[in-house]
Amino acid sequence: MAPRHTLSPSLAALMSAAAVLAPDAHAHAQAVSGESDSRVSYRYNEYGEDAFAGAAIGSPDRYRVYSQQFQLDTHIGGRGALDVTATHEVMSGSSPWYVLPGADNRPIQVLSGATIREHRNEVRAAYTLDPGTSASTTFNASYSQERDYHATALGVEHSFPLNSALTLGVGGSFSHDLIAPTDAVLYDRVRHEEKDTVSAFGSLAWVIDKSSVVQTGVQFNVENGYLSDPYKLVSVGDAILADARPGSRTEAAWLLRYRRAFTSADAALHLDYRYAQDSWGVAANTLDVGWYQSLPGGWQLIPAARYYSQRQARFYAPFFVDSSAQRFFSSDYRLGTFGAFSASMNLRKRIAHWELSAGIERYHAATDYALDGADSAVPGVLSYTRAFVGLDYLFE
Repeated sequence: MAPRHTLSPSLAALMSAAAVLAPDAHAHAQAVSGESDSRVSYRYNEYGEDAFAGAAIGSPDRYRVYSQQFQLDTHIGGRGALDVTATHEVMSGSSPWYVLPGADNRPIQVLSGATIREHRNEVRAAYTLDPGTSASTTFNASYSQERDYHATALGVEHSFPLNSALTLGVGGSFSHDLIAPTDAVLYDRVRHEEKDTVSAFGSLAWVIDKSSVVQTGVQFNVENGYLSDPYKLVSVGDAILADARPGSRTEAAWLLRYRRAFTSADAALHLDYRYAQDSWGVAANTLDVGWYQSLPGGWQLIPAARYYSQRQARFYAPFFVDSSAQRFFSSDYRLGTFGAFSASMNLRKRIAHWELSAGIERYHAATDYALDGADSAVPGVLSYTRAFVGLDYLFE
């Protein structure tokens, strides 16, 4: 319901082709070559947001998410590959609700109760014809279900070899979401709303030499329907009103990726840059860097870092003095101006048919980190820690 600024599943898959050229970067090289073994995977993930430390009303204990993910990736016949992923999440904790003006107009964040508890289940499936080639076709579908939210999506992508070094990819997707907020009567929320999203993309991959690849792509998203958050409120003058956003949003994004293998070091460098801008006035820059280092004994170490900067939506403010100047209002921190740094470390170990993995990420956001500086306060901006462990079994 709020802008997420993430890739569509199909574009993310296409842009990750030829992602690693290092000889022993096994887990990622499989996705490149198309010659991967069939595998079954399990991941357990814990995500915890830091407690709210500023001026606040309500529980400071923010969201915690525990998730389990099962994946099957296998060949079908001589030309097909099937990838099925099932995810179950349990979410609990408090979240920013609205902001009140305090003394000297300093914002006071009002948080929901910490008794919120939600479950989410998702199933994704992708069937690829001629995987790992420069002329592959992928059909994908997904369904996500929560107590108050249902989302269904379909997509297709195809790649075309232009010559031995260039590959063109195109595709699109459609998703339909149903929103039925809990306690709608008690809190005067909307009862039932819908949202549709149409996405289209194109990308170009250029194999520079045997050690490096450059990829670039563009993506367009068009959303229509109910795009507000039914659980957010906003302070406007002396009133507390429901979060109100436009009923349509158009977003365009440009991506650039570079992959470089260092044979002597048995490693690979990943550099990613993304710029996105939408019709609400939100603009975001994302820069990722990662180093995939193979080690003796079947180990692989992957340190990575990310910087993110976002400019706020035109209708965002922590609170509004009056309602005469505009039609739309939101104090959702996800629409504010802020920047964020994150660092992660992943470790993998291959033992015969098994692959063990574990990782940790630390994310910290603040208005001071934004490229353009903060236009207004964003008291709900968050920091979090995420950790995971995984186990894969490969069938040869």
